[in-house]
Amino acid sequence: MKAKEGFVTFLKEHHYNKYEIITFKRNFNTANMNPNLYWVELALKENSNIIINFEWNAKDKALYVPFHDTKDRSIETLTNYQKQEILLREELYEVLDNDVLSMDVNVFNHAISISLDSEPTFKKFQYFSDKICSVLDKYPDTWTREAHVDFKVKRERKGFYELIVKPSTFNDSNGSYRYKQHAIVANNYGSVKAENIGHFISKEFTKPNSPVYLKNIWVNQKDLNSFYIAFEKHEPQEKIEGDRYLTKGVGMYLVKMNYPNLERKTLTYYDYKTTSRDGIFLYLIDQLPKDYQYLLEDS
Repeated sequence: MKAKEGFVTFLKEHHYNKYEIITFKRNFNTANMNPNLYWVELALKENSNIIINFEWNAKDKALYVPFHDTKDRSIETLTNYQKQEILLREELYEVLDNDVLSMDVNVFNHAISISLDSEPTFKKFQYFSDKICSVLDKYPDTWTREAHVDFKVKRERKGFYELIVKPSTFNDSNGSYRYKQHAIVANNYGSVKAENIGHFISKEFTKPNSPVYLKNIWVNQKDLNSFYIAFEKHEPQEKIEGDRYLTKGVGMYLVKMNYPNLERKTLTYYDYKTTSRDGIFLYLIDQLPKDYQYLLEDS
């Protein structure tokens, strides 16, 4: 109660009658080990859709900012960010409303989920990328990195294709993991296409007591139905009950296939005895033809 009284006094002095306190509770835990921290949620009275949250240091009578966080974390800044987030989301809905069945925008995670009648074509990918980019470019302080845009067909939990949209205001030149603009990434789980591929791989390559598990799919950036598929081979290590065994990953297959017939074009096996399991996916990316690579090379 004493901590809350101090916070109410702070609000009256610096933000008189602007906010309503929704939550004020102790936030001490094993991660911060600070008994003076409280979790606070405030609603802006003039627009209750704007809700900000932060940690409050009751001892210092100030917002708590970790020493490694260099961003401005004032109440005014958090409020302005929320205002911009609402405007950004509303503008995206307005720009794309006639082109989609439904859409969800998560600004915090830089993610957009779009539902369509059918899977998009290359032309559609470019169309959506241009439209989304035109909006994100207006909000460089709110949308601060590339957008991951998931395209799903009706009744799918998650789409198979994910489009990367990089605002022109986003500079990732110092990043260690940089996408190409308009890169198309495959989601391994959640879509009809991914499930069909997973079932086929399991049926085609599993042997008694030696299952295989789908790990990654790379899409040809010019031919949406041509893939390289990585799946891990397991072998029995220890018998645990009846005919059941514990298994362990012993190597990785990389197969090239076209969809929907899933006819095998090439098949390569990388044994963990000679190819380290650590960093296997970066190694596999280096083996892919250029048309299947969606990351920028280090300059």
